[in-house]
This record gives sequence, C-alpha cells and structure tokens, in this order.
Amino acid sequence: MQLVEAAVAQVLAEEEAAGRDPTRRLARLGPADFPLPRLAPRLEALRQELLHGLGFALLRRLPVERYSRLQAAAAFMGLGSHLGAARSQNGSGHVLGHVTDLGLSSSDPSVRIYQTRERQTFHTDSCDVVGLLCLREAAASGDGLLVSADSLFNEMRRRCPELMARLLAPMPHDRRGEVPAGQRPWFDIPCSAGGYSV
Repeated sequence: MQLVEAAVAQVLAEEEAAGRDPTRRLARLGPADFPLPRLAPRLEALRQELLHGLGFALLRRLPVERYSRLQAAAAFMGLGSHLGAARSQNGSGHVLGHVTDLGLSSSDPSVRIYQTRERQTFHTDSCDVVGLLCLREAAASGDGLLVSADSLFNEMRRRCPELMARLLAPMPHDRRGEVPAGQRPWFDIPCSAGGYSV
C-alpha cells in the first residue's frame, strides 16, 4: 500500500502546488497520473478478470482508517484508473458518490435508493465495472450479494430462450429526478446491459 499512498501524495501535492482544487483532477485520473509500477500489471490482470472472467473481485487492506476523505477518494480513483475510465451515473455528473443513509425515502421520486436505509434489490449499473470502497463499516447492515449477469443471461437462454429478445430490448429506467438538460425523465437501457449485479 506504500506505492498507493505515494501516488496519492504525489497527485494531491501537484494540485496543491498549482493552487487547484484536487477533487476536479480525481475525476480525470489516468494510469499515467497514478503510477503503480509493481501493482499495475496485477491491476491489468484484474481488469481482464472483471471483463472476461469471474466478473468481480475483492481487494483488501487499503487502510482507509488512516486516510482523510480526500486521500481515500484519491486512492480509490487512482486504483480505478487502472481498471477503466470513470463515468458519471447521476444527473449532476458525479463520478464518485457515497452510499449512505441520508434519512430519505425512495417514495420521494427524486431520491435514489442508495441515499436511504432501504434494501437494494438486485440491479445492474449502466457501466462495465462498478467499484465500491468501504470507508466505515455500518453499525447494522444486511448481507451484500453479487450475481453474475453473464450467468443469469446464460441460464435464461437455456431455460427460456423465448424471453431473450425482451431481455435485450431497451427498457425505460427512471432518472429519479436527475434529468440532464434536454433529456427525458427516463432513459432506455436493456436489462442485460451493465456489469454485474450488486
């Protein structure tokens, strides 16, 4: 983890020296901005496993308890830059968000379920790889489960091939109030799109 911490320190120091807000740069980090000479080949192998293999991985021992929020964000985004390019999944363009109970309810059409204490059902995100970093263990929580979208797809093809056309057809998904200018309050995406269910 020393190499990760050195890369974090370098990125943040460069932005501080230039008098810039470092959070803006984190969204644009690429592997060259976050050099990890010994770890990069392992991250590339992990990337291939995510895209073409099992589809998920668990990385342990990132000592987030020692990090500030900014350092944790830099480590997360820097490691992620070796796995792909950051993409926003909300109407505000955020590439990094927090899954935390804000005391809200999904009965409000502008609230997303990750802002509540409600159970999230299986879903896919509209990207190839989803990364999560646990900053603090919840006081009480249910179990997190992963399901391979590829396995589900193959099982459905085996059991109910007549439903495959519907699975691949675009379906409307509610933007939950996060509507970009000039867009509809929903977007169309096939059920089978995205990475793996969380």
